[in-house]
Amino acid sequence: MGRIKKRKLLNKTLSYYLAFGGLLLLIALPSYYFYYQKYYVHEIDEYLLGQKDEITKNRLNTLRLEEIPLWNKFNSNKKILPDDGETETSRFITSECYDEHEKKNVLCRILYSKIQVEGKEYVLSIFLNIYEAKKIIQFGTAFQLIFFFTLLLGFVVITHLLYKKLWKPFYQTLSDIETFNIRNSEIPSFPVNDIREFSQLNQAVETLIANSVQAYKIQKEFTENASHEMQTPLAVFQSKLDIMLQQQDLSENQIQIMQLLYEATSRLTRINKNLLLLAKIDNLQFFDTQELNVAEILDNTLSFLMEQSEANRITTAINISNKNLMLQANKTLSESLINNLITNAIKHNIPDGNLSIELEQNMLIVSNTGTEKSLDQEMLFRRFGRMNEKVKGSGLGLAIVKQICIQYGWDITYDYENDTHRFTIVFN
Repeated sequence: MGRIKKRKLLNKTLSYYLAFGGLLLLIALPSYYFYYQKYYVHEIDEYLLGQKDEITKNRLNTLRLEEIPLWNKFNSNKKILPDDGETETSRFITSECYDEHEKKNVLCRILYSKIQVEGKEYVLSIFLNIYEAKKIIQFGTAFQLIFFFTLLLGFVVITHLLYKKLWKPFYQTLSDIETFNIRNSEIPSFPVNDIREFSQLNQAVETLIANSVQAYKIQKEFTENASHEMQTPLAVFQSKLDIMLQQQDLSENQIQIMQLLYEATSRLTRINKNLLLLAKIDNLQFFDTQELNVAEILDNTLSFLMEQSEANRITTAINISNKNLMLQANKTLSESLINNLITNAIKHNIPDGNLSIELEQNMLIVSNTGTEKSLDQEMLFRRFGRMNEKVKGSGLGLAIVKQICIQYGWDITYDYENDTHRFTIVFN
């Protein structure tokens, strides 16, 4: 899945306002323009019809045919024209006409209506200049457009101004949460504000942090107590087994039982050690860091792991091309990560198999032969998620590696190709 683009709540809310305002603008302006144009044309048509009625009632009764040219001369916006055969009763058109006052062609609304002069059919033409009215409507539309844009701009400006003031408590709370460190066990004190929702948020966060701090203290105490209480009896039990194995009067059957108990105790000790390590990692107890050279840690780890590799007849290839890769991390965790990763590759290898360790750029790559199929990646990094029941182990090695990577933001990936299992750690 692609990364979701993150946006500020303010900008996202504002985008809805602007979208609504833009939609309203697209609907309102054309509606305004066409409504007023239609309304004004209707009013002009009513006026022209009123003019026609007045002329037909009061003037045409006494008009003679020979007086028509003179009548046309003295009526600048009214003309009596020959019958064109197209006008039935009355018709309106919008067209250009010559305005004698303006001395130019202007946009007019014209009424053509049939009349009779001394029993003969003529057409009465009455026109009215609507150019100015058109300009008024266009100016009104432009004014509405400016008004809407000013309104939208006002939304943006006011929202940003209010944002700085209204959302200040929220961002103060967010800043306090980001700087909160559970190891300090100090619950941050959020500033008092007069916004109910932010006050409720602060109260909820304070309660959550208080519960988390309490749980952290309990887990830390358990880890410390368990480390002492469990390791001591295990060490005593193991030492007693050592003493008993050294006795001379043990039968062969007793020796086998003692050996099995010794192996079980050693495995239990390793599991206990690894579980305590995981608990400490989960509780962020490895908070001290220092600058570490990965090549040096790798060299120190390989010095005692190679004996185990040679005992299993594993051919090891080491390629350290970047000897200056430095990390800011806890030394114990870094050593544990590399040790567990390489130990896992040795344990799950095959006799006469291959092991490859590469350190290049900012990556550590550990490859090994093993089972002839890809491992289940859902179970791979789970605790006690053992991939091979034939191999003795706690099933915690890769879980420890994963948790250390999570703590420091490093990426770990697994892939299987050409009968080779490959783990890659990218030190971001």
